[in-house]
Amino acid sequence: MILLRVSYRVRAHQIAPFERIFQEEILPLVDEHGLQLSGIFKSMVGTVGEFIELWEFEDMADFEKRWPALIADERLQEVFLRTGPMVEEETFHIFQPAAGTGGLKAEA
Repeated sequence: MILLRVSYRVRAHQIAPFERIFQEEILPLVDEHGLQLSGIFKSMVGTVGEFIELWEFEDMADFEKRWPALIADERLQEVFLRTGPMVEEETFHIFQPAAGTGGLKAEA
């Protein structure tokens, strides 16, 4: 398994509209494309409007197949025309499990 972490900031006065668009328009496309969004989180303390998305993929081949297909979807590109001006400082990181962990937490 690999994880894709997407982080960005949404301008404070645009958080509510951004969240509504994400829920109503982006999540249905994510489901349609069969992607696994593990979660989307926003800051409670610290940088206002900071969001982190965590995406799961089986491996790099799975990522290289599914992610570009979502991004290329014309409906998502239309959404980006509206959300793009709301978003700043977007970064993407791909993570693999640390050696010997398999990416799993130790059970208590």
